[in-house]
Amino acid sequence: MKREDLKTRLTNAGIAEDKLSEVVDYIMSQNGADVNSLKEEITTLKATHEKELKAVQDESASLKTRVEAYKDYEDLKKFKEETIEKAENSKKVEFLKSQGCKYPDLVMPKIDFSKAEYDEEGKTYKGLDEAIKGLKTSYAGMFEGDVQRANPTPTPSQNPSSDFEKYKAAHPNWHFE
Repeated sequence: MKREDLKTRLTNAGIAEDKLSEVVDYIMSQNGADVNSLKEEITTLKATHEKELKAVQDESASLKTRVEAYKDYEDLKKFKEETIEKAENSKKVEFLKSQGCKYPDLVMPKIDFSKAEYDEEGKTYKGLDEAIKGLKTSYAGMFEGDVQRANPTPTPSQNPSSDFEKYKAAHPNWHFE
């Protein structure tokens, strides 16, 4: 607000010339006080908001750090679980190999290891004898050694049925093509 504009308006409103200066001074001082009060309030609010903004930014940074730490924790937890699973699978593979299994990765899903107890000293699973026995019978080709097959078929040299087979059986050192 300008002093000259105020004087013009007050004169037009009918304020006497001798009181005009006094009224203008009073209005200008009140206006100045109001403006200064509002400036202080704005400054205080601005400072408060800046502090709040800083606190929010700090909290955001803290949360970001905690989220990163949690991600690292989750990655570590996943790595630990995978490592334990690999170790368990390695024990199972070694056990199956010790049982004469040629293809442990193929046979492993056919065994319920949850019903067995692992013996650290013997490096074996207790309680799987019947399961292994059944697999050796059902999947004899997957195991090494003398395994009884469910339905063995005689080989020609064990049961000669033709004259040629009898002749081959009589001369085992000869090679026939």
